[in-house]
Amino acid sequence: MMVYVCYFLLLATILKYKPKQNLLLSAVIATLFLSTFIVTLTELLSYFKCLNLTFVSVSWSVLCLILIFLVLKNRAITLSVLNFNRNKINDFYKSLVYKEKIVIGTVVLFILLLFIQGIIYPPNNWDSLTYHMSRIMYWLSNESVAYYPTHILRHLYQPPFNEYFILNLNLLNGNDYLSNSVQLFFLVNVLFLVYSILEFFKAPRFLKMLAIVLVLTIPSVELQSTNTKNDIVCGFFIIATLYFSIKAISESSFKNYLFLGLSIGLGMLTKGTAYLFLIPILFCFGIAVLYKIGIKKKFKTFGYSLATILLILALNITHYSRNYSINHSFLNVDDIEAKGYSNEVMGSSFLFSNLLKNAGLHLGFPINKPSDYLIRFIHANMNISIDDKRLNYLKSPYEGARSGTTHEDYVPNTIPFFLTLIAFAVILISSYKNKFKNKKELVIVGIVIFQILLFAGYLKWQPWHTRLHIPIFILSVLVIVFAAQTSKIYQKLVFFCMPIVILSFLFYFVFNDLRPIITNSKFTKSIKITDNRFKKYFSNQQQLYIEYNDVIEDLYDVNPSKLGLNLNDWEYPLLNSYYYDHLKIVVINVSNITNSIPQDISNIDVIISNYNTPVFEYDGIKYTNQNSNHSYIWLYKKTN
Repeated sequence: MMVYVCYFLLLATILKYKPKQNLLLSAVIATLFLSTFIVTLTELLSYFKCLNLTFVSVSWSVLCLILIFLVLKNRAITLSVLNFNRNKINDFYKSLVYKEKIVIGTVVLFILLLFIQGIIYPPNNWDSLTYHMSRIMYWLSNESVAYYPTHILRHLYQPPFNEYFILNLNLLNGNDYLSNSVQLFFLVNVLFLVYSILEFFKAPRFLKMLAIVLVLTIPSVELQSTNTKNDIVCGFFIIATLYFSIKAISESSFKNYLFLGLSIGLGMLTKGTAYLFLIPILFCFGIAVLYKIGIKKKFKTFGYSLATILLILALNITHYSRNYSINHSFLNVDDIEAKGYSNEVMGSSFLFSNLLKNAGLHLGFPINKPSDYLIRFIHANMNISIDDKRLNYLKSPYEGARSGTTHEDYVPNTIPFFLTLIAFAVILISSYKNKFKNKKELVIVGIVIFQILLFAGYLKWQPWHTRLHIPIFILSVLVIVFAAQTSKIYQKLVFFCMPIVILSFLFYFVFNDLRPIITNSKFTKSIKITDNRFKKYFSNQQQLYIEYNDVIEDLYDVNPSKLGLNLNDWEYPLLNSYYYDHLKIVVINVSNITNSIPQDISNIDVIISNYNTPVFEYDGIKYTNQNSNHSYIWLYKKTN
């Protein structure tokens, strides 16, 4: 909890020294500073190979004491500032009409429900157990984020910020109970940013509140807010980039460029798709900066922009350098894996194909079957294979939206999709009639459309793309509000959809596929809320629970100091209890590019592998199979 305690102390400090600053903006700035501290601390301790409980605890304790000192210094000022903000909140609440109070209450209730759900269930989606959480345990094992031999290359080249945050949180707690809270924390800040941007555009208060509900009830956003993936975290930095771009253009001050640099740099350090989502925003921002420098002769803008670029590089340079040291590439460590994500052919017809296939993922019940037929019909008439291996990731055959799914990787965002599509039409038609006077709103619309085109044009179609679309859907809520301001008919449509999206939120909350409140054979895995915490890791593969449980018991009996792993996925359930008890992890029999990274393979006490044999021989030592009756995972103990 110390990480979140420091966040609130940081927020209090910012409010103290910037008493007139908007509370929501202060919260976002506190998040950026906290995130920057996490990156700096993790990389610094890693450099000295002391990324461990002792040094992490001391570092956060020192930060906490410094912030407490700053807050308590001149306590009269602190109390007056806190009272001032408390009175502002009270005045705001008193000014709310009944329907606005209902909206605020609903939002608070929904966030609380998601927080509880994220604590009840451990990280249990496929990617988290394979690399999001596993890489953290390797970092703690090595006391460094330096690269290591691994069968799972995503451990290394995937941007690490989200996992840095989880590492600091879990290491201080000694467990993973708050792991799922990270995405929810950033989602709350996304809501602050959406409200603030709409405030800049002078949207009515009730529409700003509805926008918050619309973001919170996007199915993929809701389902991912209780896991340890990183799309919402990425979405926060994308929308923060948009917000501070707007701020920097309207108010050319160094602080806005500073926060812009932090937003961009941390976004790049969070997820690879951030680059695609950032390009349209930075393109528009770059034009505005050139206009200020070239036409208005505001040359200090050039200096601010240069500082922003340097800050972005400073945040990412260590991650880039680690990648470069392996494969002479800043963004990946394996050319084959990197090329597997990008389209192999370009052209307008192929772009249109990918746009249709990505849209098809959101055309859920009750139109999933007719829309799937239409998409296939269009492809047939275009003479383009819908299963084109050059356009589909891992040569996957195309499939449309899955009917009735509540799985976070596949859930369609049907209502937000249609609201956005109609909003585009409303704004463009209205702009044409008004001779394109609403230029600011049109820029936002253009940015979202540009993001969609870049995404579909560059990335191969994947059946789980709905979760990667999260930043686009978050920004699309701005477009929905702009359209609601423009057209009374469209506004009524949005109002009509509100009860539906609220009910859908409750449905997905109760029948979350991997983290159900109520288990249902049609909508959820058979995992139950009353099952023990270790069993809940196996929502996706419950047949593995008994075998992993056996292996864990054998592992505890041996109490090894060095563990050898020969697995291709799902490492984390074996390692989740080693936050406080240091365990050295070694990966054996690596056949990819990382096998050249040196590691100490001597004195391995136990080997866990997906390979079944009576005796496992490694480095001249024989290890005996302790689980010969298993069918997936086996533990081998050193033969005496």
